[in-house]
Amino acid sequence: MTHNSQIPQQLGQYLYQQINDDWSKAVLVLDCQHDKVISCQAFYENEADETQHPIAFSDRIIDLFKTLFDSAIQNQPENWQRAIFNLSRRGKFDITFEQEDSIEESTPS
Repeated sequence: MTHNSQIPQQLGQYLYQQINDDWSKAVLVLDCQHDKVISCQAFYENEADETQHPIAFSDRIIDLFKTLFDSAIQNQPENWQRAIFNLSRRGKFDITFEQEDSIEESTPS
């Protein structure tokens, strides 16, 4: 079994290996609802024109990301529904979590 602290590094390496182009950042987005994965998407941004290009990913990558997501939100009172893994070309990464409610609330009515 993979140790949770190694998962971000594995996700980063996977994304890095999938890109054969000039890129500035790669992103992996996981949407969950009621503890089930609804969708997952991965893409990178082209350095020159900031266009987004899809990255293929496997069920193993989704499972790794879901494991990371679950362990990160385990003791959180919030109901997180989305995790976004950002990887920079230099190898720096960060993970942010979002709630559907907070996304809807932030739009002016």
